[in-house]
Amino acid sequence: MTRPQGQQVAENPLTASRAVRLALTKAANDTAGLVLTVESVAEEVTTLDDMLATLGADLMLVGLERDGVLSGLIALDMEMRAAVLEMETMGAVLGRPAEPRAPTRTDKVLCEPLLGNFLQAFPGAVLGTPLEGWMDGTCAGEKIESARAAGLVLADCAYRIVRMSVDLGVADRRAMLVIALPLIEEAATPELVPPPPVDWERTFRENVSDATACLQALLYRAPISLAAAQSLQVGTVLPLPGCTVRAVRLLSPDGCVVAQAKLGQIGGYRAVRLEPAPAPELGDLPHAAIATPTGLPDPMDIETSTPPTDLSGALTEMLDQSDVAEPLDLMGGDMPDLTDSAFNADPI
Repeated sequence: MTRPQGQQVAENPLTASRAVRLALTKAANDTAGLVLTVESVAEEVTTLDDMLATLGADLMLVGLERDGVLSGLIALDMEMRAAVLEMETMGAVLGRPAEPRAPTRTDKVLCEPLLGNFLQAFPGAVLGTPLEGWMDGTCAGEKIESARAAGLVLADCAYRIVRMSVDLGVADRRAMLVIALPLIEEAATPELVPPPPVDWERTFRENVSDATACLQALLYRAPISLAAAQSLQVGTVLPLPGCTVRAVRLLSPDGCVVAQAKLGQIGGYRAVRLEPAPAPELGDLPHAAIATPTGLPDPMDIETSTPPTDLSGALTEMLDQSDVAEPLDLMGGDMPDLTDSAFNADPI
């Protein structure tokens, strides 16, 4: 209310150190009524052997389990254990330092509420910090007798160690809490390699070339009566007027003409060979055909001129005298060879 108008509140981003301080302070106050101050939080990454070498003999080691498997440990020094014991038994922290002694199972049982609350609050407190996900799914397990025993059961990998120095607020007493868990290595983002350029024209052509194409070879087509079709039998010869081996047409499934071909054989099998359509052959008219008049008749001689020649009769006589292709025997007769050496042979 006393801030001048327009002045924004300075953002105070949550750091990993501050998040750990808040989690431990709240856990100690909620479980044992212990009011403490976390003076410093140190973090390092080291190997298993170096991590175990830093653990003093006075620390109480408690295993940290994830999915029922021992994965790390949490350690409390004598001052931290004594402060929890004094709060549980006398309700206040004494004004004299704790007497050195080996950790016992009683110490572990008395510290279990504090450890459980701290481990439960830790993942939520470090959201958005580099420690996010590091302690997810962990819980306090059994007491470990020594650092040597811990080295026999822990995995040999890189460990992240978080050390917290705590001020108990009475008679200059200070305690320590240490957490050691395997370092979560972030998966390396694979380098995006651009795909090689694709020649779509060539790829499309290659794929289309492998597609199945169905063509029909049509040599001759003519309508016949139903009676003639019913009278067909083995050995019947059908005349194909005007049909030659070069009259083959290749048709697509929709009936369109694709190419012109020549009928023949290769290796004893009927075959067709693509070739240009034959050019029309023009010949002279027979000698008996009518002579084309060179001029118009004289109008005065119309009545006495020769009557017009019958054109239909002349054409009929011309067709009768022209050459007509012989019928093709497609069942077993000789067919032209379509190999290169004999392709230009005259059709039979």
